[in-house]
Amino acid sequence: MNPDLLVAYACALAAALLVGLAVRALLAARARAVAAREDELAARAAAAEELPVQAVRQGVAVGAIAVFLFGAVLMAGKPGALLVFLILCVAAALALPRLILARLARRRQDRLRAELPDALDMLANSIRAGLTLPQALARNLRRFPARIGAEFARILCDTRLGYSIGTAFDNFGERLPIPEVRMVVIASKIGVSHGGNLAESYAMLSALVRDNLAFEEELRAMTTEGRMQALVMSSLPFALLAILFLVRREIVLPLFQTGAGLVTLLAMTAMQALAYVWIRKIVEVRV
Repeated sequence: MNPDLLVAYACALAAALLVGLAVRALLAARARAVAAREDELAARAAAAEELPVQAVRQGVAVGAIAVFLFGAVLMAGKPGALLVFLILCVAAALALPRLILARLARRRQDRLRAELPDALDMLANSIRAGLTLPQALARNLRRFPARIGAEFARILCDTRLGYSIGTAFDNFGERLPIPEVRMVVIASKIGVSHGGNLAESYAMLSALVRDNLAFEEELRAMTTEGRMQALVMSSLPFALLAILFLVRREIVLPLFQTGAGLVTLLAMTAMQALAYVWIRKIVEVRV
């Protein structure tokens, strides 16, 4: 039997196995969520689970195998080029999950920061009404925005397990290592341990976070053109390569069927990635 055909069969079986594992993980997560609905607090806390590390890794692995199969069709009869392409696919499968998870973590942190001021205002109003901090968290659990409400639900779950409120907030700060959350953790621990006007502290933190978010949005609007230039200039060579592949395939195929062509593609990808990062660093303004 043709060795290339055997490789294709093996890759197809591996892809099917990974897809099955991903579906199984999703079904297990859904079953846990259904079981947690029996307790409202547990249900809200379950929404603050860790990032889907396993699902991302399996998805990237499936994508890498699919790309390799497509490349195997283009490189039929070129074992040297196919070996180099296999090494590149393995390297991408190892590196991409870290980048994707870092991006997901940053996006989740940004959404939590946007929800934090409203949640702090609710806590401040409840504490002014005479409630303690745990009582204020429990009373506003249904009113909190979804993501920050899930984090506060985890704080209450920690207290149910026997942790002190200060330790529960420490765990909150470890899950979200961002400056705004650290300030909330410090203010909460000081207010609970040593007394003080916790409601005013929360109100001041809410105003501070809102001002920071407004300033960052203004900076983002001012740097939109530069970020768009980075995206367009970095993706343009790949778009042209795809168009040439559809129009004049005989010109593009040597890039995938020869070692020199693969090295050229790798060098182009590396330079475009470097250019994208460079432009983003130029237009990025740290607050």
